[in-house]
Amino acid sequence: MLSRVAENLYWIGRYVERAENVARLLEVAYHLELDAAELREESPDASPLADALSVLACRDAFQQRAGAVLEREQVLEFLTIEPVEGHSIRVMLGRARDNARASREALSADAWDQLNSLFLEMRTSRARLRLQQSPLRFLEWVKRGCALFGGLVDATLPRAEAYHFLQLGRHLERANQIGRILQFGLPRLPALEALDPGTLSAMHWSNLLKSCSAHEAYLQHAHDQIDPVGVIGFLILDEGFPRSIRFCIDRCVESVESIEDDGSPQASDARRLLGRLSSELRYLDQRDLLQRGLQPYLVGLLVTCHRIGDAVHLAYFQTT
Repeated sequence: MLSRVAENLYWIGRYVERAENVARLLEVAYHLELDAAELREESPDASPLADALSVLACRDAFQQRAGAVLEREQVLEFLTIEPVEGHSIRVMLGRARDNARASREALSADAWDQLNSLFLEMRTSRARLRLQQSPLRFLEWVKRGCALFGGLVDATLPRAEAYHFLQLGRHLERANQIGRILQFGLPRLPALEALDPGTLSAMHWSNLLKSCSAHEAYLQHAHDQIDPVGVIGFLILDEGFPRSIRFCIDRCVESVESIEDDGSPQASDARRLLGRLSSELRYLDQRDLLQRGLQPYLVGLLVTCHRIGDAVHLAYFQTT
């Protein structure tokens, strides 16, 4: 496969996953804004939309444009239908669509039609009106559209290089976003002993799970009991939940192994980094993880994800 096509597919996976994650974060933040009175009784300085901007690493960009006041409508527009800023859902889907248009031969007609239609609809006045009338319905529409694209990829593409580059981008982006949600959503505590069910409210732990689309799955796993240690272990170390960091890294390993020639004398740096991280997550106990210190571990994990992204670029996309 041409390196140009492979890179396009990888970034399609990343951009569509990022657009879906933005919609999910905004959905949870918007619900919290509606319950702002209860939230501010717990924390007077709390701002769910500000937290969403921080998770997405674009709070400074927003404030440079809109000032220090976080107006709900401005934040929603900035992160959804803004046509210029690189942090909006519209821009992410536009980049994914441009990459798909340049590599249409590698995608199925169904997957291309879904991505193209989703982006074109995002540009219309109907999308703006839908956002203004019902932000939650707009965000649900985006999530379903992105999920449908992923489902069409799974259902219509052969398990060849094209599929695995899409999956590599998709799952690496997801692992990175889950890590960022945890980094900003967990308390800055030095050790496990300080973490108990009363450290943060049950509402906070529930919303943390919802931000990762993990609320129902966790409650089934934990028999309707929200335990902070269990939440952290589930989102980082669970091998069967599709949005845990371990699950995402394992899928990245499978994709890289399928892409690379098993007979090659030397594995790429991307494969080595992913294999090392996968092994660590497989054998790490959640209590050992917490005793190390959550924040240092998450910072190291995000650094490793960025290193993997750089290694993927050097291994597969850089031409000499």
